[in-house]
Amino acid sequence: MSYDIYTGLLKSFPLPIELNMKINFIHDNSHPKLNLLINNYPIEDIAGSGDDFSKAKKLLHWVSENIYHNGESGPIAKNSLSLLEYSFNKGIEKGINCVCLSIVLTECLLAIGLPAKKVFIMPCSPYDGDNHCVTQVYIREINNWVILDPTFNAYFNNEQGDYLSLLELRAHLANQEPIYFNDEAKYNDEIWGTAESAEQNIEYFAKNLFFFQSSEISTFDAGNMPNNRIITLSPQGYDPKQRRLNNIVYRIKKSGDCQEMQTWKDNAEKEEYCYCSILDFEKKPH
Repeated sequence: MSYDIYTGLLKSFPLPIELNMKINFIHDNSHPKLNLLINNYPIEDIAGSGDDFSKAKKLLHWVSENIYHNGESGPIAKNSLSLLEYSFNKGIEKGINCVCLSIVLTECLLAIGLPAKKVFIMPCSPYDGDNHCVTQVYIREINNWVILDPTFNAYFNNEQGDYLSLLELRAHLANQEPIYFNDEAKYNDEIWGTAESAEQNIEYFAKNLFFFQSSEISTFDAGNMPNNRIITLSPQGYDPKQRRLNNIVYRIKKSGDCQEMQTWKDNAEKEEYCYCSILDFEKKPH
């Protein structure tokens, strides 16, 4: 039932093909701290010398198999070096959330020269307290972006075996077309070995693919870069800012008010939203 509702929303609210906005996604691998990442961790050896997808897939598995997911990641600097030092091979007690896992994977991919970006995937309802975060990487051999999810050690295929981008995954779900996880997909130590678990997780992605947000510049510690705009890809006529404000009010109602929540709400009211089209979002990188 929920699958039909979530996929129905995707079908009813398509994303805009063109908008008259000046958007320039940049995937910068020249930050000196990315060289330090390579020196401190064997990511080049892990990636190996195969094609782009082979390298990306090996790094996905390396991150997922050595870092646990934990929704409470603590006051850690949100860059790969700090997050790896905190969590790598440290067990679930030092696990990190989906945003931090995507930061680690994205910066590892950038460090070996693959264009990549962290993307928030967002639900429609303001009464939904959950969203998710993944990585998109550009694979030159297929001239396309591919979604990688380090929380679930996952990527996606269609019936023909093609690797899917976020927009392709959204379109497949909107049309209720079959999609498939890779065999290694799992959550922490829990392998998705049943049809029921696969169905539940496909529904989870259908819920969270209503709209997307990503930094315009992807590089080391991109979240702390001044003037790095957050770009939103959203159905026309839908108001992501109002959704965010309503969601904060909902959280206050459910969990109680405090100064932190009021500060969050005040900052959200001041945020300016910059929108892109699907052509901008999955444009071939320079």
